[in-house]
Amino acid sequence: MARVDLHALTKTWDKATAVAGIDLSIDDGEFVAILGPSGCGKSTTLFLLAGVYLPSSGDILFDGTRVNEVEARHRNVGIVFQSYALYPNMSVLQNILFPTRFQKTPDAERRAREMGELVQITELLDRRPSELSGGQQQRVALARALIKRPNLLLLDEPLSNLDATLRLTMRAEIRRLTRDLGVTTILVTHDQLEATTMADRVVCMNAGRIEQVGTAEDLYMRPETTFVAGFIGSPPINLIPLPTPGVDAQGQTQPQTLGLRPEMLHAGESGLPLQIDHVEVMGRETLYSGTGPNGALRFLEPTAQPRWSMGDRVHLDFAPADSILFDAAGRRLPDATARRTE
Repeated sequence: MARVDLHALTKTWDKATAVAGIDLSIDDGEFVAILGPSGCGKSTTLFLLAGVYLPSSGDILFDGTRVNEVEARHRNVGIVFQSYALYPNMSVLQNILFPTRFQKTPDAERRAREMGELVQITELLDRRPSELSGGQQQRVALARALIKRPNLLLLDEPLSNLDATLRLTMRAEIRRLTRDLGVTTILVTHDQLEATTMADRVVCMNAGRIEQVGTAEDLYMRPETTFVAGFIGSPPINLIPLPTPGVDAQGQTQPQTLGLRPEMLHAGESGLPLQIDHVEVMGRETLYSGTGPNGALRFLEPTAQPRWSMGDRVHLDFAPADSILFDAAGRRLPDATARRTE
């Protein structure tokens, strides 16, 4: 397996910058998700790792060895694409064997059958891709990526074409496989649920840069920027501009933004005034949305029986320790808790 290090990695296209000098280290055997919106640079980073693109500057290291100019076929990297990219005129077994076509691998078919057993498609090896479901095609693509026993497994939005129930199953299956094999894995996705449930650490990207690296809990409870705070979490965080400036570490006054997760707000007799505009029952929880002097707000109650109706007026209170303060640049203020805003 491989340890991966990226040093000041940059990729530009003409005058556009897709990846803007990122630094990242991934331990041997670690599962990391690169998460972000469309156009943030996550897929470009994956293709740089795969050897499909060459860096404009910076370095890519596998186990301390620089691989910038190493061709994709010599990097021992397995890739699973969003579209699966299976060959329709080949059987499942032939598809799994395809990466070994230029190698002298005497036991290739045995290994292909082992991979088929590993991903639980043994009975499908003689079929064509058109005879398979989406989940079965996904398993074939995984087996094909794993047959060479890659040092690095790259997953490019691998579950986006599956229905919700199958995505849940495949999330668990992929996590099990990568753990059992001990393969270093990088998942690229725009789906925060995939990233936070599958990965050991999440890399949140925006506009070609890394906003934050950490566990799912880090990004949810301790977001470093308003971008991370707003991107992670469903329903989204409430970001409230404070009416009076705060004082930063240098003693300067500046505008601040208060971040409050919807489940941290509690309806009471004092606090932030709100008129409820929408009530949404979400299984075991109820989400309320409304407007007030502080703008739009959402709060969540752990009950499937709504206590409030559209048009009701409530006040929302919170514990200062549950709040997050951001400075004028959108950076989290360390060890700062908010005052209540009446």
